[in-house]
Amino acid sequence: MAYCTVDDILRLLPEYEVLQLADDQDAGTTLDTAVQAVLAEVTDQADREIDAAVGMVAAVPLAPVPALVTAISAKLVIHNLYLRRPGVAEPDPWIAETKWCRTKLDQIMSGRISLGPATGDTAPASTPKPSFTAGDRLMTRSAL
Repeated sequence: MAYCTVDDILRLLPEYEVLQLADDQDAGTTLDTAVQAVLAEVTDQADREIDAAVGMVAAVPLAPVPALVTAISAKLVIHNLYLRRPGVAEPDPWIAETKWCRTKLDQIMSGRISLGPATGDTAPASTPKPSFTAGDRLMTRSAL
């Protein structure tokens, strides 16, 4: 099971850019079998990197998939797409996003952040603890 879908990738990168990076046979559509195979391979690469880090603190593959992992996977897929084209420079914003992803994976691995809720789930509500504040005592044993 992949941690992100083609739709997740297309939310981050326009289809024409995905095709420039993944369409080796000029099919012109992300629905083409060869394009799907390329996307599956780069997704698998991204997910293996995620599993290597997350596997230090949780059982992998993750099911259900936390929203943070979906975001990291889609961004690493885009990075892997750029790596397929040696003559195409990865834009600075994507270099920064890749660095962000790897920082988050390091933080998950070290336990500094949690995986968070699965996609579509919400974090469990925290139970508020009562707290009390009071002013100075008006009545004491000596001032009754």
